[in-house]
Amino acid sequence: MMATELVSTAIGSVLLAFGAVSITASALRRRSDERLLWVFGVACVLYAVRLLAERATIGAVKGDQSAAWSHLIALLTYWINVPAFAFFESLIGRGWQQSVRLAWLGAAGFAIGATGVELTHPPFAAMPVNNPIVLVGLAVIILNICIYRRQIPALFRRPIVAVAAFVFAAFVLNENLGRPISPRLDIEPVGVLIFVVAVGYAVVGSVLRGEAELVAMQRELATARQIQESLLPSAPPRVRGLDVAVCYRPMTAVAGDLYDFIPLSPSRLGVLVADVAGHGVPAALVASMVKLAFSTAAADADDPAAVLTVMNRVLCRHVQRSFVTAVYAVIDTATASVTVANAGHPSVLVAYHGGRVDESDERGLVLGFHEQALYGNRSLPVGPGDRVLLYTDGIPEAQNPRGDFFDTDRVRAWLSRDGDAAAVTDAALRDLRAWRGRDGFDDDVTLVVARVTANGSAP
Repeated sequence: MMATELVSTAIGSVLLAFGAVSITASALRRRSDERLLWVFGVACVLYAVRLLAERATIGAVKGDQSAAWSHLIALLTYWINVPAFAFFESLIGRGWQQSVRLAWLGAAGFAIGATGVELTHPPFAAMPVNNPIVLVGLAVIILNICIYRRQIPALFRRPIVAVAAFVFAAFVLNENLGRPISPRLDIEPVGVLIFVVAVGYAVVGSVLRGEAELVAMQRELATARQIQESLLPSAPPRVRGLDVAVCYRPMTAVAGDLYDFIPLSPSRLGVLVADVAGHGVPAALVASMVKLAFSTAAADADDPAAVLTVMNRVLCRHVQRSFVTAVYAVIDTATASVTVANAGHPSVLVAYHGGRVDESDERGLVLGFHEQALYGNRSLPVGPGDRVLLYTDGIPEAQNPRGDFFDTDRVRAWLSRDGDAAAVTDAALRDLRAWRGRDGFDDDVTLVVARVTANGSAP
């Protein structure tokens, strides 16, 4: 085997390895921003297979298989352009007047047409058209790189990549212009290898940097979640004649949902459930402000309407462009009543021992919208065996795979379950997961169940 054949085989093997690693990495990560890795890998694999097929053709010259190998090489040559041009679109965008996008779409259209020609004509019948397409596409890419060079990721603007790109372009031009330099020697694979190695270096560096940033972000989110969980009650307080349980499931690492308790007397408990508009870190930051606002209103904790009024004023003054729904209830087992004030939140449900379910249907304005908003109280009777449910809208708005909402009627059905408050919350979570068809939710999920076990009067 000649030295040039050995070099081509070695280059093909290296490119094949590069391509396989890139495609595998893209598949394992399964992120939309890894299209760059995928098209880079496909281009490497196609070029590598073409190089190796050319070596196989040399060995098949004396047999009947040479024509088949030649057709394969031609098809690979036509299709290499598609992922190659798509790689540059992933790198620099659609380009001026979408010229880069048009370049790879044109290459794809040509490859489809050339495939049909190749199957009905002698090998390389469409090659006279392929070379101009490569030259035009290369010119479009070079032009757009000059225009949008500042938009290219920093790693791809390093000198080593720039030099490799220049060598690559020069060697590709030489091949597609009929080899004015080195007429007897195909030097294009060397230019491709140099460019692929340089780009591989840049891509790997970009991926590693992204992974490092992701790890750092995950650590920060874990810390934020620990801080947020420290703001939540570790367990419901004990109140005479009352059994309380909570289900709290953030959609992401941190949540915009919040719940809290204030023990008001041995037989009275204040319960807050709030939901900040939005998700993630911004909502979690506002939720911490809601916690602060609730602490500020502690002096008025016996009066739910006064609590929401104070919270609303605090949030209007300190939180902008974010709204909060909230409900605050005072459950008194001594007077057998629950008093509720609502700020744009799902109604509190009360299930009576006989099976009837009532709700506090009066709703005030969401918190943080208007500083002078007023809120009212509504009282409902409760007695032994009755259940009170406070929840966020992540529950009735949970959707199944068909897009149907869970809705309030199914929420009401939870209150007919036998068992203590914890049994109700556990069954509710199972129902939600079964409805969704998976564990995750599209919104934060919070519910508080309070079951009246006995009259709270002192003996």
